[in-house]
Amino acid sequence: MRKLMMAVCFALLAGSTLSAQERGNAPRMRTNPEQMAKRMAGKLMLDDETSAKFIPLYEEYMQKLAECRVPKKEKGSQAAQSDKDIDENIKARFSAQEKRLDVQKSYYDKFKKVLTMRQVQQLYERPGMGSRPRFQGQKPHSAPRR
Repeated sequence: MRKLMMAVCFALLAGSTLSAQERGNAPRMRTNPEQMAKRMAGKLMLDDETSAKFIPLYEEYMQKLAECRVPKKEKGSQAAQSDKDIDENIKARFSAQEKRLDVQKSYYDKFKKVLTMRQVQQLYERPGMGSRPRFQGQKPHSAPRR
């Protein structure tokens, strides 16, 4: 009986480990730009009138930022890339960053017309909106040492 219980426990453990690995490889679902805009309007605590102006503007902004992404190339070994390919990839990233900054600057003026400066600040401080998360006097979380 004890051997049977151990076998069942082992099977359950192995099964849960396998299912966790399968979910990790699944493609992540992208959120709808409209949902993102509504969520952001909620975080900024906008009233109905301001939300009506902000949501279409934010959707347009997110679309423009998406257009600035560097297209992903075929996955291959980095060692197999020639110097020319590496140079082109780096230049493409620079170009995408410049385009992204231009979009952020142009929409900054548009957001200022709809939002307060504190709301604009909050909008641009969010990760993924052009700035990286900052640790203000705190160290990032790390795994405990053993």
